[in-house]
This record gives sequence, structure tokens and C-alpha cells, in this order.
Amino acid sequence: MPFEPRNARYEKEKKHLFGRAKKTSSKDNQLEETQPQQEKEVVAVTKKTEQTQVEVPKSETVKVVESKTVEPVVETEALETETKPKKTKPEKKPKRSRTGFYTFLVIVVVLALGLGSFGGYYYVKATNYTAVNAKDTAKVNVHIEQGSNAQQIGQLLTDKKLVHSPLAFKHYIETHEATNLRAGYYVLSKSMNMKKIVETLLTGGSDVPLNDKHVLTMTEGEGIATFAKKVGASKKFTEQEFLAAVNDQEFLDRLAKKYPKLLKSAMTATDVRYRLEGYLYPATYNYDAYKNVNELIVAMVDKTNTEMQPYYTEIAKKKMTVQEVMTVASIIQGEGVGDKNMRIISGVFFNRLAINMPIQSDVAVKYALNTDKVNLTVDDVNVDSPYNLYKNTGFGPGPFNNPSIQAVKAVLNPLDRDKKYLYFVANLKTGAITYSTNQEDHDAAVAKVDAINQAMENSSSSSN
Repeated sequence: MPFEPRNARYEKEKKHLFGRAKKTSSKDNQLEETQPQQEKEVVAVTKKTEQTQVEVPKSETVKVVESKTVEPVVETEALETETKPKKTKPEKKPKRSRTGFYTFLVIVVVLALGLGSFGGYYYVKATNYTAVNAKDTAKVNVHIEQGSNAQQIGQLLTDKKLVHSPLAFKHYIETHEATNLRAGYYVLSKSMNMKKIVETLLTGGSDVPLNDKHVLTMTEGEGIATFAKKVGASKKFTEQEFLAAVNDQEFLDRLAKKYPKLLKSAMTATDVRYRLEGYLYPATYNYDAYKNVNELIVAMVDKTNTEMQPYYTEIAKKKMTVQEVMTVASIIQGEGVGDKNMRIISGVFFNRLAINMPIQSDVAVKYALNTDKVNLTVDDVNVDSPYNLYKNTGFGPGPFNNPSIQAVKAVLNPLDRDKKYLYFVANLKTGAITYSTNQEDHDAAVAKVDAINQAMENSSSSSN
């Protein structure tokens, strides 16, 4: 191999090395130019969850991977540093003042006391059924116009000082279901308590203005003996005339012939005190229109027959006699007020009759004793009389008073018989009635109202 001078060989190697360095530098620059674009593509691929593939040259794969594993980390750390919230101390909440709470509490208590006091006052006023003046028996003429409602009637009675307030009157008729008040002319007095006034309004008034010196009023549930005293007080007829006429057999036969559907069973009854008891319609009669007591009695029986006409067929279907219907109706009349309670009481009596259990009504015993005494004794309820339904089972001889058509309807339409009630007791102050199926529950119910009832009955006795 020929020998080259040192300098010439040096220059050749220099050129050779310089050329390689230049090529390498050119390639590096080319890679550096493509790297940002590749990194952008890789980041885009990463954000799209690698749904899109990026093709890169094999020789550049290593650099792309290195860029992928290093550069995003640096950017993420920077992002976390920028977005990380600064820790701040929580603000202290201002303390709430208890003054407002105590003020609110005081207001609630005051309102509660006020409402309680008002409620008590309302209840006392609404349940004041006593006579306005038990000693004032002066007659007061009252005209209830056709179409008058309970509020209007109550206001009229209040204006005439016959009841304490319209509220008490309305409360009474609602709680006692005495809604069948009738229009007409009445003669009342301040000595009458709410029960007596309402009972009078239920009977129906006269069609013409009344002169208390010329009228006779048979109230619902009133007996012949009491009404006879009114007849005697009229001075036109005597009490004895009236009592003799209602038991005059010849006169009764004429009536039975004229009103067979009404009086047939009454004529065959035994052990009766007054054969027409139960058949003299409760109403007001102007006795100046009658020449004698017989005419007055005919008018009263005729009115009863007219009112009973719609019920004769139903009575026959129930296989009852008119005498039995009138008997139960008279007991119901003496025991309850209001359609619903009358019907439930009717169911109680029929439940007892169905098991041959005595009806055990005070109404029957008082009639047997011919007394209106308030408290019955053990001897009283054991009196030997066919009218004593404490001892005797069945219906008894006949009616104990002259009942309303409302009571007759209750007999024909008893309510709640399926509940097997056998007992009941009424709160005489509120009119509420408690029904029981056994003696133990009934005794407990009686104990709750006994003191109230005694006070009310004593007050009623003193006002008579």
C-alpha cells in the first residue's frame, strides 16, 4: 500500500469525520422537528382512550414512548399544582340568640291557653240547656214560621228569653237529632228547660194564633192522666169527664168501628189502665171548637189514624199488632231524642225481646207506680204490676204514653241490631248515649255519668 504523508492522512480523516457528524446532526434535527408533532398525536390518542392508532416509523418508536412516559407526567403535575385549592380555615358561625326562641315559645303557650279558655267557654255556653227562669211560669206566645231554620228559631227563642242562646238551642237539636221541628203557633214559658221546649216544637204548633185560655197541648210522650189535668184546668171540661170518656166502653166501641186498623188490637188488650193510651195524637187543640170531651177525643184519635195510615201495611208484614208498636214506641219516646238514637234504642229492646229478656225500662216502672219520681228504688222496680217491665217479659199490657210518629218509625226501622246491644245509658247534660253488650260494661258507663245525671234530674225536678 503506498505511503501517505501524515498531513494528507490527517486532512482526509478530518473530512471523513466532519461529514459523519454533519449527517448525524441533520438526522437529529429531523427527529427533533417531528417529536412535538408525534407527542401531540400520542396525547390525542391518550385522551380518546386509544381509539385511534398513530403510525410512526420504527426508528422513532423509542423516542415517542419516552416522550409519552415523561412529558405527560410533567404536564399533569403542573396541572395539579395549578388546580389544587388552597386550604382555608372554616368560618365560625355566629351564635344564635335564644331570645327569639323563648319569645316564640311564650307566644305558643299564650295562644294555647287562650284557645283552651275559649273552647271551655264555648262548650259551657253551647250546653246550657237549663230553664232561663225556673220560677217564671208566665205564658209566652211564639210563632215559628214555615221554612225557619235552626239558627232562626234559636234566635227567636233567645229574643223572647226562652233559651240562653241560639248556640245552645242549635247544639241541643244537633246532638239530640231533633231536626223535625214544626212550624206553627206555640205557648211556652221561661220555666221550661231545653228538653221541654224542643219536645213541644216537635209536636207541631197550631195553625192559628193561640190564646192560652182556649187551647190544650198534648206533648209527645205525655200520658192521659197528665193531659186530663190540663183538660180540667180549661174550666170548660173537667178532669173526671175526660178520664171517664177514655174508658167508656160504648164510646170505645164506636171509635173502634170507625178506626178498625188503628184500634182493633187495643180493644182486645187486657189489664190496660186506659184503653186509648197511646192513641191520642200529640198536638195543640183549640177546645172552643168542641162541645164536649168526646168530640175532643175523637179529634185526637182521628189525627193519630191519619198519621198512621202509611204504616199499617208495614206493621202487618212485621207480624206485629198496632198495640205492640205503640207500646214500644211509647218506651222509646220516654227514653231517647233524635232519629238515630231512637232507632238504636229500638234495636236494644228488640234484642232483649228476642232472647226473652225483660225490657227493664224506667218509663214502664214509673207508669206502673203512676209517678214521675226521679230516683227509683229496689222496691220500685219490684212493684207487682203488669206494667212493670223490669220483672215481666214481653210488651206488657199496652202503651205508657202517647208517642210521636218519629218513635213509631224507630220501632219499624231499628238500627244496629247486629251489634247485639242490650244496655244503654244517657248523659242527661250532653245527650250522649253509651250502648253496651254486657252488664259489666254497662255498669262502668253508668258510673261515669251517674253524678251528672243526678244533678240534672234534681235541677229538672226543682223547675217543675
